[in-house]
Amino acid sequence: MKRNRKSLSIQLILSFLVTSIIPIVIINLFSYWNILDIVNENNNDLMKYNLNRTKTALDISIESYEDVLYQIYSNDEVIQLINRINQEDELVVCKNQLRRTLHGYFYVKDYIKDISVITENGTLVFYDTITGSTTRNSWISGLGISQEELYARYAGRKGTHFMPTGKTGNFQNESHYLFHMVHQVVDFKKQNKEIGLVILTIDEEMLENICTGGEEDLAAYCFIVDQAGKLVSFQDKSLLGKAIELGGGSKMQAYEKFAKEQSLFSSNGICVDAIQDEKLGWEIVNVSSQEKTLEKIGSQQKLTFLMMIGFIAVLLVIILFLAQRLTKSVKSVVKIMQSASEGRLQERVQINRKMPKEVEVIARQYNDTMDRLVESMEREKELNRQWKDAEITALEAQINPHFLYNTLDTINWIAIGKKEFDVSRAITALARILRYGIDNSNGIVTIREEYEWLMQYLLLQQNRLKDELESIISIPPEAMEVKVHKLLFQPFIENSFVHGFEGVKRKPILDIRMELTGNTLKVRIKDNGKGMPEHIVEAINQGLHLEEGNRSCIGMQNALYRMKLYYEGEAQIHVESQEGAYTKISMELPAG
Repeated sequence: MKRNRKSLSIQLILSFLVTSIIPIVIINLFSYWNILDIVNENNNDLMKYNLNRTKTALDISIESYEDVLYQIYSNDEVIQLINRINQEDELVVCKNQLRRTLHGYFYVKDYIKDISVITENGTLVFYDTITGSTTRNSWISGLGISQEELYARYAGRKGTHFMPTGKTGNFQNESHYLFHMVHQVVDFKKQNKEIGLVILTIDEEMLENICTGGEEDLAAYCFIVDQAGKLVSFQDKSLLGKAIELGGGSKMQAYEKFAKEQSLFSSNGICVDAIQDEKLGWEIVNVSSQEKTLEKIGSQQKLTFLMMIGFIAVLLVIILFLAQRLTKSVKSVVKIMQSASEGRLQERVQINRKMPKEVEVIARQYNDTMDRLVESMEREKELNRQWKDAEITALEAQINPHFLYNTLDTINWIAIGKKEFDVSRAITALARILRYGIDNSNGIVTIREEYEWLMQYLLLQQNRLKDELESIISIPPEAMEVKVHKLLFQPFIENSFVHGFEGVKRKPILDIRMELTGNTLKVRIKDNGKGMPEHIVEAINQGLHLEEGNRSCIGMQNALYRMKLYYEGEAQIHVESQEGAYTKISMELPAG
């Protein structure tokens, strides 16, 4: 069944989509999520910083108002006047003097709207900047409790206490939102007797300025909640004094729900965090919006996406152009190849500058291959012609070896008839040598077969040298069945007779020894001939090629070449020789 194969252009585009566009999209998404994480982390850090800064500013500011409060309740003149009011000693005069004293503290700090003193006997003395009256207080009437209940709530309690923010009455068409700091007045001269309360009333605007830092930041705001969950400071003054309902969830969930209900920010991207002010017992809540940041990131992602689309479009155009150019070149090569399959071997690919380098290499290689193929086919035709001629010649010469053996056999019988037994033995040895060499000349034989050939060869040499040759042959029985290539040792042995003993007056001695060690056959061939020059010995041992003119070593050179081919570098050979003394050939052959 045929499969629908896609063209090279489509494959390149698909490869581009898989290797480029998909990773770019993944990286872009990963970058977007990573940026969101970084923005969230930075936003959290900024929220904590704002909360800590607000808490520090709030503590410092409250401490400064506590200092004003301390100056009042520790003032000896104030304590003396309160004692006299409790004793109703010149009550009107003392109240006026106390009111003037309290008035002097309004210039110490901003945002002070009222300073009130409630004495032990229930007398109220105050100075109120909102009403500007000595008889009408701006805030006590709006507490919902009586003056006596207020005194009873804070009498006997040490330290500074805070009353939650509340709305005053409408004075001069203005409403004010105030919170209060309360502290006992103690006469230390009368054994720490509690003689009254001093109440410092502060405008909530002071808290709002601390929460906003004096800036109108539309991306974040803070508000303050007391221990009961009531709003102490908030942008919407109408909610001050009201409690935030938890609704069964955590505080953070309640704060987040409350922030969303106020609709100051979009409900998307709201973050809420809070910090507890242990000293005041208040909780400062920070609300920030990441809407603008997310919009900027989204805009950046859209711009990146549009740029990516443009980039991909340009790359696709380039790829299509290059793919078309490539496929055109490939098609031209394929067309020529198809013509070759149809038998038109003379056609070649036309190479031009527009062709990609890789295709050009293929085209050149194809052209070269076809040139060599045509040349090889021509040579094959010539070889076939020569082979036919050789077959005819071989058929004509088939009778020659048989004719030679038959002739030698006839001569042998003539020698026997004349009782020339030495001649008969020589003829028989020669016939065996010829038959051994001609029959499967490149075959594999055993050492035993080589040994039998050697004995015939030495018999002829002894007849030639008139029995002056001394030959020593030592081959252990275990080595006799080792297989080697036929006539492998013949060139080295023949070299001793043809060149080594030539011109030597002393008795010729040929020493041949073999030893089987493991899977290695060690062979040593030594003669006491005239030796070889040192440079020839070095050339043989180094595997260098000998000059063709040096006929004394051609047979040895051929033997070394055969060993290299037969054993593929596993055989080792070493030559030792001294001119006028000896030549020793040492070989190690694989016996496996």
